[in-house]
Amino acid sequence: MGDFNYQYKDRRMDGTLSSAPKEWTDLLDDYYIDIFGDDKQITWHSGRNSAILDYVFCSTNAHHQIPSIHQQYLSPEWTDHELLGFTFKYQDNNGRGPGSWKANPFLARNRQFRKALAEFLLANEEQFTLIKSFSTPQQQWDWVKAEVKIFIKSFQLEDLNWRKKQLHQLLSKRNKMMRQHKHRGLVFQGLDHVNTQIKLLQHTIAEIEILKAGKFWRENGEKSAGFLKRRALARENQRSITELRDPTTDELCRDQQGISTIATNFYSTLFTPDPTDSVALSTLIRSIPGHLKISSEQQESLMLSIDMEELLEDSKHTRRLSSPGPDGLPYEILYLVLKYPPLQALVTDVFNTALQKGKFPKSWNETIMCLLYKKGDPTHMKNYRPLSLANSDYKLFTRCINRRIMDVSTQLISRHQLGFIPGRYIAENGMICQLIMEDAQRKWTVAEQRDDDPTFGSLDADIGLLLDQEKAYDRVNLDYLRHVLLKFGFPRPLVKCIYKLMGDNLIRINLNGHLSSEVAKLRGLKQGDPLSPILYNLAFEPFLLAIINDRQFQGYLMGTERTKLLCYADDALVFVHDSADLARLQIHMSRYCGASNAKFNYDKVEAFSVSGRDTWDIWETSLAQIHINHLHSVEDDVPLIYLGFPLVQSRLQRVNFMGSLVTKIKIATQIHSTRSLSVVGRATVLNSLLLSKLWYILRVTPLTLADFKQLRSLAIQFLRKNIFPVIPWSVWTLPKELGGLGVIDIQLQASALYFRWLQPLLVYDQSTIDAHPVSSLLSHHIRNINNCQFHQIPLLFPSSRSQGLLKQRTGTVDMIYRAVDYLPRSFGSARINTATAMALPLQAAVFVPPSSSFVLPLRVKEMMVADVFQYDSRLNFVHWKDTRDPSLLTWKRTPSTVFKGLATGKLQFQPYFEPVCSPAPLEDSVVSFAPLIEQFRLLDDQPLGNVQASAKAFRQAVLSSVVSPLALRKISASSWKFFWSLSLTTVQRNVIYRLILGRIPHRRFLHFIMPKVFMSPLCPVCLSMNDSPSHLLFHCPSKEKVWQGVIFEFLWPTTSILDIKEALLQLDFSNVWYCQIAGIKPFRILIITLGQLWLAHMRFIYDNVPMDHTAILASIRTSVRQTIAEDQCHSLL
Repeated sequence: MGDFNYQYKDRRMDGTLSSAPKEWTDLLDDYYIDIFGDDKQITWHSGRNSAILDYVFCSTNAHHQIPSIHQQYLSPEWTDHELLGFTFKYQDNNGRGPGSWKANPFLARNRQFRKALAEFLLANEEQFTLIKSFSTPQQQWDWVKAEVKIFIKSFQLEDLNWRKKQLHQLLSKRNKMMRQHKHRGLVFQGLDHVNTQIKLLQHTIAEIEILKAGKFWRENGEKSAGFLKRRALARENQRSITELRDPTTDELCRDQQGISTIATNFYSTLFTPDPTDSVALSTLIRSIPGHLKISSEQQESLMLSIDMEELLEDSKHTRRLSSPGPDGLPYEILYLVLKYPPLQALVTDVFNTALQKGKFPKSWNETIMCLLYKKGDPTHMKNYRPLSLANSDYKLFTRCINRRIMDVSTQLISRHQLGFIPGRYIAENGMICQLIMEDAQRKWTVAEQRDDDPTFGSLDADIGLLLDQEKAYDRVNLDYLRHVLLKFGFPRPLVKCIYKLMGDNLIRINLNGHLSSEVAKLRGLKQGDPLSPILYNLAFEPFLLAIINDRQFQGYLMGTERTKLLCYADDALVFVHDSADLARLQIHMSRYCGASNAKFNYDKVEAFSVSGRDTWDIWETSLAQIHINHLHSVEDDVPLIYLGFPLVQSRLQRVNFMGSLVTKIKIATQIHSTRSLSVVGRATVLNSLLLSKLWYILRVTPLTLADFKQLRSLAIQFLRKNIFPVIPWSVWTLPKELGGLGVIDIQLQASALYFRWLQPLLVYDQSTIDAHPVSSLLSHHIRNINNCQFHQIPLLFPSSRSQGLLKQRTGTVDMIYRAVDYLPRSFGSARINTATAMALPLQAAVFVPPSSSFVLPLRVKEMMVADVFQYDSRLNFVHWKDTRDPSLLTWKRTPSTVFKGLATGKLQFQPYFEPVCSPAPLEDSVVSFAPLIEQFRLLDDQPLGNVQASAKAFRQAVLSSVVSPLALRKISASSWKFFWSLSLTTVQRNVIYRLILGRIPHRRFLHFIMPKVFMSPLCPVCLSMNDSPSHLLFHCPSKEKVWQGVIFEFLWPTTSILDIKEALLQLDFSNVWYCQIAGIKPFRILIITLGQLWLAHMRFIYDNVPMDHTAILASIRTSVRQTIAEDQCHSLL
């Protein structure tokens, strides 16, 4: 397609063209079709000359996929050609159907629509009164919705943009005139007038759109993370199901009717319940302990009447632009209907009858189901996820029920299930799995290094199984669910309501826009229904409880904490100790399947060695019986992924995972590197779109310092592109209020995310820690690695951390250490008791003064205070043991060396230890590290225990002690806030910021670092003075003329260039306060001028465009006018 620059139909007698080779025209004639054919009008105009020079050819085998073409006249000031357009249909052999109708949710924002809807409802009150006389409340409500639907369909929203409407009419008129060949003389007399009108309208519309886009981009294009993310994530192409495989014949079906038949048969089978095993059902129900039952008060709260205030409040908090169901009414329009007073009594009656009696409007049992492709072969129905689109009023009801059930379900669902329970955190299961794996790995590593068990016969060979269920939500038997809910104590009316909500359903499947015949849904939960997640958790809970309460099932024992399983919704990870455990697990799985219709995919179950060691020879027989043919271990190249977290078991797995992650980030950075972004835009993209890929896995996964260095290098490459001299990484990561750009330091963020695990270990007592699985396992793991009694000691005193085994992979404890070491602290004012003092490592009680040359003996690292000190209970103080004490002989000469150092002052006590060496009244004899932990400070000097464990609070505390460069410190926080809030172009913001930071690439600097490339330090414009940032932007004679012209034309006449430079360097524009023209602030004039000077200088350097101050002043005037127009346009929107 394009401008051929000749008329294709103008041929010589021999059929050739004078302007094109015969081979070319033969190719077009034989294999391509001119899609416009005889319908094409003149496409090129130049003065009195015109011709058809533009063509779009399509291959003959794809020509039928072009359903429509259009030709549009364009302003001759833009081009001398007309615009040719066409529609091309991709991958749609059957043609897309109309789909289901849905109202435009933005209608609810239109005042005219709201007024018309209110008038319509008012006008229908008489008819509604008649309807009430012979129908139920449920039928009445369906009638109201149907009438609203008819009204919306008939409502024509007035096209407020009259310019676009008029332009469309003029273009249609012109095309009609051009087709009137017989009356061309008369037609062309009016054609010029029509062309002029079209041109004027096109220019006006374009100017308005430019003004709107300019202001909008400057305000949102770089500072709004949400805006950037929405623009970066293009909407996925609508996937058409072009073919499905018939499960009976194994043949591919491509026609729409056949595809629909395969889909409906598949879901008819899936939604038809299988008979339940009554023995398995009763056994599984008995596994629910009697105390797991909601109270009578909770039962009453579940059945409280639903009032209109509750419904309106719920509808306010629904997700905007959510897809509606078959009635097509989105939440936004439903809210308007609910607010109509005469209908409110009916609405509350319908909702409360549904709750108390299980009687629903017919429309509540109608659902449209969309199919979302997951992975695997797209011709198999099992590789699609069904998403139910129910009506908005139905979802409003289930939201209300869901909220009530959520309030009581936390006490019913075990702590091992983290899915969709408020206050529970998905990363907890990831962390527990990580700790268990590290503990098991450590046991094997210790045995290897001791070399006292060559066969490792004494070691456990625990494995983990990642269970996979087929269509977990869709296979839940509703009779089974009813028994479970009743066992948990839910009121019978509510259980009946839920049963009918999930069971009495007719579903139509949306296949390529065509709705299938109805499918009866008799089992399963609705994916997309607000109520389904909590119902699934309750249905799955008996299976989990059966394993948890099975005394014969061992699971993994770490310290005193026995972990049998971890679960997030239907993603269950079971820890299996031996073959007996595996046999018990199979019993529970079989029983659960028999009772609930669930089905486990054994061929998709992932098995892994908890220790990472290859123990396949131990497990081969047992696993092969259930069709598991591989045990993941260190022998594998890539790690398993659990809940999005890599279960890394070897260096190679970590390297491969990091390689994959780095590749993904590189691809993303390459995409965004092509965008014209200022330093602020780059920082926003990096934080929100690029590094956000890391934040989830860094909540659990330990990375090495080399990994962080590699990731930081990627970030720096993206940030520094085309910026020279470069901005240091330390400035990029400074907070914005300090003049930095707020880039999140990756290593600091990793520690900040670990703060969630660290804070409980520091601020809570051991009993509280032991009550929480993650904290309990972390405490045990730290104590185990350091062979100490209190986990606080290695956290508080880095010198007491055990080097332990030979070099291992970076683990969770290393990440915890990094996090705690970031926190600012000073133990100088802490006061500990004697019990705590005796529990400390000796190295934590003493220090070598800077002036001393004393060298601590190596064995001090192994010694505790109690090894060389003893406690005097009568006077309540600690003192050095008698030098003849036999226990000192264990340490040979080390105690005497330390004692001499203390006696001579070459070694001194820590300030918090010294007071316990003097007699004092007995206050507390319990070991407590609280006095030391209280010295940690976060926000506003608050103690650690008073601050919520958030990553942001952690980062702010760490960065509060960072000192910014002098140039940035000169500017106040309020001035920085003002600067970041300004809507500036990329050039404007970059030049000012680089000027303040001293990162302008002036010739003197370039000559200094590259003298062979830049032969002279002189200004390349004036060639009379050494170049500098001030000279380049302010004092070069040609630049001074520009500034003088700006002062004369826009500012107060007495303003000096020095005043302007200081205002820009300090971001303080109080001395430049007057502007001679209205609609723009004087500081905007300065910023525009600086940006235009920079652009002019770049054109001089790279394009040899002379530095003409009159041309620069003209561009400044244009930019000022455009800025004023943009602001005025924006204020009208």
